[in-house]
Amino acid sequence: MKPTRRQFMGSAVGALAWALSSKQKTGTAVREPSGPVVDCHVHLFGAGDGGTGCYLSKKQKKHLSYAFFLRLLGLSENGRLDQDYVDRIVHQLRQSSVQRAVLLAQDCRYDSSGKADMENTSFYVPNDYLFQVTNHFPELFTPCVSINPSRRDAIDELERCSAKGSRILKIHPPIQNVDPGEARFRGFYRKCAEKGIIVMVHTGTEHSAEIVGNDFSAPERLTTPLEEGCAVIAAHSGMSAFFDKEDFFPQLIELIHRFPNLYCDTAVLADKFRWRCLPRMLAHEDVLARTIYGSDTPFPSNALVFWNRLPPGKLLSLATETNLFERDYRLKLALGLPSYVFERGAKLMGLS
Repeated sequence: MKPTRRQFMGSAVGALAWALSSKQKTGTAVREPSGPVVDCHVHLFGAGDGGTGCYLSKKQKKHLSYAFFLRLLGLSENGRLDQDYVDRIVHQLRQSSVQRAVLLAQDCRYDSSGKADMENTSFYVPNDYLFQVTNHFPELFTPCVSINPSRRDAIDELERCSAKGSRILKIHPPIQNVDPGEARFRGFYRKCAEKGIIVMVHTGTEHSAEIVGNDFSAPERLTTPLEEGCAVIAAHSGMSAFFDKEDFFPQLIELIHRFPNLYCDTAVLADKFRWRCLPRMLAHEDVLARTIYGSDTPFPSNALVFWNRLPPGKLLSLATETNLFERDYRLKLALGLPSYVFERGAKLMGLS
């Protein structure tokens, strides 16, 4: 059962009070990354104003996440919501210790004939809008296009985006209603491998939008692109919230042992409901050896749920940090994520 907001806040405040009344923990020294820090998982967002082509369904606007993000980032439906969102993340990124972010588009759902199914799509961020933003801020953003392989022009769109400079794409199976493991997509993945395009796929449970279930989120569904030679990033490392019944992490570990071209990321793994995830990852050196850093901005990390793992001063500092990029970076570093994890993304994407 999901905790209520009152229950969560009550436990969080109690935890903070306990921590502040305890002796200062010493811990081990934190080593800052030596290379550029690239946040490899940041979402572009929009409601469709200003001619961006973005789309939010009426149902998605009623989702708790929509109102939450408006409050979190100080946004409103003022006719320039899309531009205001970009302004917010640009400002925070420039004020943070993160040098660059991989910015993600979001493709829609498609019907059985491969035509766009906007009626059943929760939200959509087109690749053209992504390129518009990343071309305006080339020093800050690397474009990660989104191509649902079930669209009938998937390979043509891949060719087009590759020609525009994209070297990574994202697939979100439970939101986009696509099984990434289907054999009919092998040609698409072969083309990705041929062009050196990294394939990022959502793995693990999803709660921010309407989904078709979590079966398509299992890491084992990545076998098809891996067999076709793609470099694949299992976004979220197959992790789940503490109340989810699914546990896909053992599948990820098994695949990492089988495929040297498989990576995973740390996106959303410091969320208030995923406090088990990072400690679990830190216990597996074989997983850390393939992990890259990602925040999942604008989904915020939460230091309070790690009250028993942080010194009181650090806990208070992180809990009051309003810059989402800085908070996530500093929190994961303080929790013991090795510096080489923060350095790996730049190397994998040829940005170092």
